[in-house]
Amino acid sequence: MTLLPRLDDIEDIRQLKAQYAVRADAVFRTPGSATAAALGELFTNDAILDLGPFGRYEGKPALLNAFENILPQSTIWSIHYIVNPIITVQGHQAQGSWYFLIFAQANATPRPPAAPIYGGYNDKYKKSGNTWRIAESISFFTQPLP
Repeated sequence: MTLLPRLDDIEDIRQLKAQYAVRADAVFRTPGSATAAALGELFTNDAILDLGPFGRYEGKPALLNAFENILPQSTIWSIHYIVNPIITVQGHQAQGSWYFLIFAQANATPRPPAAPIYGGYNDKYKKSGNTWRIAESISFFTQPLP
């Protein structure tokens, strides 16, 4: 693989993960089918999303249900900071690891303060045509959850 297409693929994956952060935050800020579908577009049909204590979801229908109905029940808002990507591309497949810092407001009474969550993602990606999608995203946490 020549250097330029590889760099283009890496940048496309970086943009994909940035869109994941923006769209995941939208799922909590304005829950509903539109924001769930927008986030779901970033995943393959057979994707796996493992959020540790926040659930494991396999396949597009399970992901869409989680984005629309399950995850917004426990969180009012979040903001994802995703940094330090290490991305390896091999043809139409890739792997990436990232660190995250997520601030989130729990949906509870009484309302607790927003809490930071530290950890990261180990991802697998697949390219179909010219488009990269998340095939698997496994979260890990670097501190106990609040």
